Amino acid sequence: MGKIIVSKNALAKLAALSTMECYGVVGLVPVSFTGRVLSLLGMPDLTKGIEVKIFGNRVAFDIHVVLESGVKVSEVAKTIISQVQYKIKQLTGIKDIDVNVIIAGVRREV
Repeated sequence: MGKIIVSKNALAKLAALSTMECYGVVGLVPVSFTGRVLSLLGMPDLTKGIEVKIFGNRVAFDIHVVLESGVKVSEVAKTIISQVQYKIKQLTGIKDIDVNVIIAGVRREV
């Protein structure tokens, strides 16, 4: 029997899509210099705010987000963590998942 390999890029995309579904999330923030340059050039990169680290059977995500003004930061962060863990477990079968949410900014209402 063969084995299934899920790439870091695929995991990052799943985490990004799960994060963007959460109430209060405005967007993801580019982590790398390259991501920031691509963002400035208008080139979309779905995984720009997601860092994926794999340690054996454990996967860790660092998710850099901008939140909407007026939302309770702790509740949105808990929702992101729960949503990402649930979706990754359901779609890939990976059970040991760590999610760190880094609030990079808050968008002010205009």
